[in-house]
Amino acid sequence: MLHPVSSFIWILFFSLSLNACSGSLEYRHKPSNVHYTLPGKDFSAYIKKTKKLIEKATKGELEPKWVEARLPFEYKSDKAKCDVSTPYKKGVLLIHGLTDSPYIMRDMAEELNKDCYWVRSILLPGHGTVPGDLLNIKYSEWISATDAGIASFKNIVDELYVVGFSTGASLTLHHILRKNNPKNIKGLILISPGIKENTSLGFVAGWIGTLGEFLPRAAWLDLLPDRDKVKYESFPANAGAQFHYLTKEMRELAEANPPIEIPVFMALSSADATVDPLIAKDFFCSHTQNPKNHMIWYTGEAKTAKENPVCSGGTIKTKNIADKTLGILNYSHLALPVSPTNAYYGKGGEYKNCLAYTNHEKDLQACQQVIDASSTVKYGEKTDKNDGHPVRRITFNPEFNNMMKEVFDFIQSLEQ
Repeated sequence: MLHPVSSFIWILFFSLSLNACSGSLEYRHKPSNVHYTLPGKDFSAYIKKTKKLIEKATKGELEPKWVEARLPFEYKSDKAKCDVSTPYKKGVLLIHGLTDSPYIMRDMAEELNKDCYWVRSILLPGHGTVPGDLLNIKYSEWISATDAGIASFKNIVDELYVVGFSTGASLTLHHILRKNNPKNIKGLILISPGIKENTSLGFVAGWIGTLGEFLPRAAWLDLLPDRDKVKYESFPANAGAQFHYLTKEMRELAEANPPIEIPVFMALSSADATVDPLIAKDFFCSHTQNPKNHMIWYTGEAKTAKENPVCSGGTIKTKNIADKTLGILNYSHLALPVSPTNAYYGKGGEYKNCLAYTNHEKDLQACQQVIDASSTVKYGEKTDKNDGHPVRRITFNPEFNNMMKEVFDFIQSLEQ
């Protein structure tokens, strides 16, 4: 019998060999070599420069509306509606996740802006162009962009909130821990926070990325069609490695420092297949501490005692979201920040996430059918727990409006 480590090495070698001999590398799987710019106080100039680099990287093959969708954005407070002063009262910085673009944050941004927040969302380096731009990226570049985004609000707003989705939440927490509870940030809103990847083999991504220098196809954990117009589907090993290094360092900072005192709102799905939801819940309970802290724990399973632990970090509210009438089993990692009315990712939206069936035409066609109470296909996260059902990965949050109400309740509680 092979030693477990030897078995793992053989499995890794076999997997890489298959990867190296399959799939097709196109221009988008190579670095575009564009130079990403960092956000500054002149945010409109930052947006314009970013637009040019996306157009250059995509070689004119991306329709203008999708270039616009990938851009950083800024929504200023409506002077006719809001009590606008200098500095502005309230600001929000939104930070997207790995392989995403700022588009994923637009629904939350629009709701916050309606309530008179000056909103900005940044584009992390390596994103918004072609997947190949993640081949050589370093997480330190994402940290620099996060720091610059937060600094862009200096002397512009009295109160700053940071909204982070997935890797954006990792970067937010990394900033807070490095800066030791900075006084310029009023509260944190963390959606599907990336505390740790949902695998015990995250460290392997770095090794695979290195092998990619010799076997270009081996640098990719997934080579997919990239039909999604606002994020990457293809996934290079280096992207996973940089997420692993970032979150490992963030957790080490958390262990070395007292609990985060800045108020935290957190929302996550118990079925999350991308990040580990239980580790995220433990982080909330062990490394944050404020009586205003609030978590929403979405689950498609029956409530158990383990889902309502004694938590010193704050309040945990469990929401059972399985809905037979809508054909929903549970929520995916990427669903939470998106409204069901979103034109691209929403219930009636253009994009259907059936990537799990890319090489299985029959299942792919089934996944793309209309989903309701009577359909065989269900919405959910693509996990082992959902075996027995063809599952379309849900890309919107049916509870979005209720979640935003709780976000506003959280913010209001900080202003009392």
